[in-house]
Formats: sequence, structure tokens, C-alpha cells
Amino acid sequence: MSDKQKAQMQYLLDNHWGEWMDTRRKVFELKSNAQPYRCVCGRLATGLHERTCARFRHAVDAATIKALKHLLKEVQNG
Repeated sequence: MSDKQKAQMQYLLDNHWGEWMDTRRKVFELKSNAQPYRCVCGRLATGLHERTCARFRHAVDAATIKALKHLLKEVQNG
């Protein structure tokens, strides 16, 4: 994860925690359901594996940041 993504994630966690958690849960389920047999890393996609897989969590975090991009505009403009 890039420094920019880390900063964006931290901003969202600090200022929009509720939206972050709701959106992340939805994105997690969407990504999990999109590939029911294999994780993005290629291993068997079990619930436990997806919760601990760094590549899967990174993909979920990146998609969550993208989904909440409209909340980041306020920090970029002000």
C-alpha cells in the first residue's frame, strides 16, 4: 500500500469511521462472493483465509478507499 493510500485510509478512519466500517464490510462480502473458490492470492478461499490474507485485505482496503473517494475531496479542497 502506498503512502498516499495509507494517509487516505487514516483520514477516513479518523474522520469517517462509521462509513469506513460499513463500506469495508460490504466490499469484503462483494470481493469474497466474486471469487467463491479462490482468493486473489490463488489459495483456497475460506472465511478464515480471507480474514488473514494480506493480499485480500489490501484489495478490500483499496476498493473501500475508492468507494469513499467522495469523502476525501473535502480534505483535498480544504
